[in-house]
Amino acid sequence: QTSHASTYEISNFQEALAKVQQYQSQAELQQQRQQLATLNRQNSRLWQNPTFSIEQNGFASDQEQELSVGIRQPLDVFGQTKLNQKIASISEQQLQLQEQLWQAQSELVVKYAWAQYLLSETETTIFAKQLKLSQSNLDSAKKRYQAGSIALVDYERAQIEHLDIQRQSQQALLALQASQRQLSNLWGESQPSLSVQSNKVVWPSEIERSVEQNIQQGWLEKLYALNMQQSQQKVESLRIKKRPQPTLNFGMTQTKTPQSSDETTLALGVEIPLNIFNRQQYAIPMAVRQQQLLNQIQQRELKQQILDIANQLNELKGLRQQYDATSAQIQLSEKVHSRTLQGFQAGKFSITDMQQTSLQLQNLRVAQLQILKQAWQNALSIEALSLGTSYEEISQSNAYSQLNKKAFVETQNLLNGQGE
Repeated sequence: QTSHASTYEISNFQEALAKVQQYQSQAELQQQRQQLATLNRQNSRLWQNPTFSIEQNGFASDQEQELSVGIRQPLDVFGQTKLNQKIASISEQQLQLQEQLWQAQSELVVKYAWAQYLLSETETTIFAKQLKLSQSNLDSAKKRYQAGSIALVDYERAQIEHLDIQRQSQQALLALQASQRQLSNLWGESQPSLSVQSNKVVWPSEIERSVEQNIQQGWLEKLYALNMQQSQQKVESLRIKKRPQPTLNFGMTQTKTPQSSDETTLALGVEIPLNIFNRQQYAIPMAVRQQQLLNQIQQRELKQQILDIANQLNELKGLRQQYDATSAQIQLSEKVHSRTLQGFQAGKFSITDMQQTSLQLQNLRVAQLQILKQAWQNALSIEALSLGTSYEEISQSNAYSQLNKKAFVETQNLLNGQGE
C-alpha cells in the first residue's frame, strides 16, 4: 500500500533504514524462510513409503479363487536417511548465513539511495552558492552599466551567465527531487514529499571499518565451506546409491477351491537389485571433479575479493588526496573572486576577468563534487565486494525487490540441495 499524505522527518541513515525494513517486512520474510528450513529438516527424517498391493484371481463360485495381499518396504541399510538429515542440516546452516548476507546487502541498497540523496543535496548547495555569486556579479555589472563605465554587451554577458547558472541550479534541484523519490520509494512513498534533515555530506571514511567488520564475520568463507560440505554429501549419496538397496517383501495368499477348505500361505522375502550395469562408476568421479572445481573457484573468488578491495581502498586514498587539494584550491579561488569582484566594482577589472574567476570557482566546486561522487561509488563498491555482491546490483532502481527475488530463488535451491 502506497502512502501519499505523510511527510517523514528523517535525520540520519539509521532512521531511513528502520523505516525501509518496517515497510519491506524483512523480519516476516526471514521467519517464513526459517520455517521452510525447519520443515525441510523434519521432512529429511522420513522413511520411504511402503507399497501395498492386492490381487484377486478367479471370481466364479465354481472356480479356484486366489486372493493375494502384499507389502513392499524399501530398507535403508546404508544410511540414506541419516545422510538426508545431514544435507538438510547443512542447508539450514547455509540459509542462516545467507540471511545475514541478505540483511547486510539490503542495508547497502538503502545506503546507496541515502548517499545519492546526500550527494544531490550537496550539488544543490553548490549551485545555490554559485547562483548567489552570479547574482552579485550581475548586480555589480548593472551598476557599472548604469554608470556608463561598461558597454551594454558586457552587461548582457553577465545576464547570460546568470541565466546559465539558474538553469544548472534548476537541474540540480530536479536531481535532488529524483533522489528523494528513489529513497522514499523504498518505504512506499510514491510522491517526493520527503523532508530529510541531514548534515553536510562527509567523506565515506567509515568504509574501512565496515569492510573490516564484514570480512571478520567471514560470511563468504563460512558459506563456501558449507558448500563444500554439501558437495561432499552429494558424493556420499552417490556412493550409497552404488550399493544394492534391499526391499523387504511380505505377502499373504489365500486360496479357495470348490472341493476343499481355504488355504492361507504367508511369504516373506527380500528383493535385492543387481547393480551390474549402473554402479555410479561415472557419476561419482563427475561429482568429485565438480567438488574440486567448486573449491578452486571459491578459493579464487576469495583471493580476488581481497585484491579488489585492496586496490579500491588505495584508489579511495588517492581520491581523498585530490579532494583535499581541491578544497585548498576552492578557498584560494574564493579569495581571488572576492578581490576581483571588488576590483571590478572599482573599475580596475573587466567583466571578462570577473566571469573567469567565477567560472574557475564553479569548475573547482563541481570537480570536487565529482571526486566525492567517485569516492562514494568506490566506497559502496568495496562494501559490496565484501558482501559478495556488486555496485551494479545495489545501484539498480529495483535493487531491493531484486534482492528479495534472489533470496526466494536461493532459498528454494538450498532446500532442494542445489546451494552451490
